Amino acid sequence: MVEESIIMSVKKYLTELIKLGIPVQHGILFGSCTQKPGTDRWSDIDLLVVSSRYDEKYSREDINLLWRTAARTDNRIEPVPVGLKRWKTDDESTIIEVARREGIEINV
Repeated sequence: MVEESIIMSVKKYLTELIKLGIPVQHGILFGSCTQKPGTDRWSDIDLLVVSSRYDEKYSREDINLLWRTAARTDNRIEPVPVGLKRWKTDDESTIIEVARREGIEINV
């Protein structure tokens, strides 16, 4: 089970992205933070940021915004942008497949 403090950090992060104008549909936690026995204080927080904004071509500045926002809210968050269409249909990305199978959806 994911620690409540991680879920709260992710919700705060996603809320900040929404305030910045990114239409976040949801986040998907995956990786070590979702595995037992859990994480330690040095573990990163792998997070897919699912947004229709990323269905179209996006820039390096879009990615920088994700990382700068993470640095301000919880520097353990390692965001990966994923378009909503891609989240629903992609059958080639290993990260998306792992996140679908083992991930935990976080809504704001």
